[in-house]
Amino acid sequence: MFGYIVLEALVAYGLQPVGVPNDIAESLPHLALDGETIAKIGPPGRPNLEKIAVLQPDLILASKYVVRDAYPLLAQIAPTVAFDGDIYTDWKELTRLCGEALGKQAETENLAVAYEDKLQSVRSKYSQKATHPQISVIYLYPGQTGAMGTDTFAGSVLANAGIARPPSQAQAQGPKNLSLESLDLLDGDVIFVITLQNNTEKGQESRAEIDRVKAHPLWSHLKAVQANQVYEVGSHWVIGSYLAANLILDDLLTYVA
Repeated sequence: MFGYIVLEALVAYGLQPVGVPNDIAESLPHLALDGETIAKIGPPGRPNLEKIAVLQPDLILASKYVVRDAYPLLAQIAPTVAFDGDIYTDWKELTRLCGEALGKQAETENLAVAYEDKLQSVRSKYSQKATHPQISVIYLYPGQTGAMGTDTFAGSVLANAGIARPPSQAQAQGPKNLSLESLDLLDGDVIFVITLQNNTEKGQESRAEIDRVKAHPLWSHLKAVQANQVYEVGSHWVIGSYLAANLILDDLLTYVA
């Protein structure tokens, strides 16, 4: 089993995979996967067929962007379903298709209803505010400083909730590969900084880069910084399905709505 959305759907249905791509458990701490007992089947996009075969899975679920040319070989190991769609913006449809493949249609509907209920809470509280703050969602990785536009997972959830975005992020792709001199493009009334929140090498590098950017003089000029409206959030803002989306809504209820 591989593919971020497919994995999250599986966990939401109360199931556990026998194998997942390398480092996925560490990348998605909100799923609380047991990285010691679930086999690692190779890097995303390059599954190790021998490792998968040893696991003798009953079913292989994946996203087409991950499977690529390996589908015929995977299908020889076990029945394989590869879902097609944008993993960042089509997460509801991909989850629905996963539910169909697993016979969990009712569970998918329950997830959708619970999500809509929480959306209504966020919309209601946000609409009651005297002003509607523009929410900036940014990432600060070594050599990769930028913000989430509308064609991202976080962007889709914020749009569902009716949250206003800064002009630089109210478009399909937000600003990318920014220099420190362009930090103003990351500004908003509120800034959410995505952190990896783990002790992996990537997590440590991300922490160091966040600290470096925050120490730059131009960071202190951002209005969200001056208003003390900067919050660090987890990797559930990057990619996921209903579980991650609800965690984003929880963050909004805590800090914004």
